[in-house]
Amino acid sequence: MPLHMSVSSIQNFLACRRLYYYSRIKKYEKIQYNLPFIVGRVVNEGLAYVLGKKPNAIELMTKYYKTERAKAIKEFTLSPEQLEKLNMQELVTRGMLLAYQTKYGKMIRDIQLLGSEVEGAVEVADNIVLVIKMDNIVRIRGKKILHELKTSKQITPDYVARIRTDLQSSTYFYVHNIIFEKEPIQEIMYDVIRKPSIKQKKKETKDEYAKRLVEWYQKPDDMGGVFHIERFTKPGISEDDVINTISQVGKEMLRCKEKEDYYMDFDKCHSYFGDVCPMYDLCHNGGESKENLLLYTIRKPFHVSKENKGVGK
Repeated sequence: MPLHMSVSSIQNFLACRRLYYYSRIKKYEKIQYNLPFIVGRVVNEGLAYVLGKKPNAIELMTKYYKTERAKAIKEFTLSPEQLEKLNMQELVTRGMLLAYQTKYGKMIRDIQLLGSEVEGAVEVADNIVLVIKMDNIVRIRGKKILHELKTSKQITPDYVARIRTDLQSSTYFYVHNIIFEKEPIQEIMYDVIRKPSIKQKKKETKDEYAKRLVEWYQKPDDMGGVFHIERFTKPGISEDDVINTISQVGKEMLRCKEKEDYYMDFDKCHSYFGDVCPMYDLCHNGGESKENLLLYTIRKPFHVSKENKGVGK
């Protein structure tokens, strides 16, 4: 049976092999509340409605947000502070999408959405298959474009500088063009939206806050950038280098047989920003004990739709 890889599994392996072992071999997924992930999913869904020219895009996104909110409340025991922040995301995501429509109205009119969450699979080496799932494929004035959306706390020069060597968008660009060589992507559009730094005031109504959010996106009070679109005809890393990295990582994955082969990178256990690896308890606090395993669920398998499968070199 061939090894199936994704960009996220490659990133797991490169970050720490033991992280990869627990998350991809044992398929453990920590049961933890993650507000940024929820916001990212909601904004991605909302922008797909906008690019698809849905007349009620914001209402559809709000409906999707409420579904995600209900799931989070059902699945997790949230503190009053966490619940308040979650509730605020309805206004925040609406404000982000309204501001985006205002900023890029002309571009949106020129866009034809060809597909969202576009899947594909390609054999990159013997017994190694890479699967991909792209945000959006659009057409702008005749050009077929890979559209990748990101939400970020800040848009800094360093953030922008790394865009052209981003592994995910580069991989998607080249792999799509291997699979769909007769209809290649001609350009990448890397779309970054900054999350707002303002909060609703105590005596401020929801409508007043939404209006202030739109105004903030037009002129943020801290004068930082809030939107950034980077468009380029090809990534800053070559197809040969991308495929070589993917295939070599795949071969390393296949060489690992026992748990000890997936050695630890202890520098990834904690970050200087307070982040802790989701597998920390399994590595350092009792291993796969009954108590620890209550903190995890089993990751659901990902299957590429048959109509989107392709085989390349």
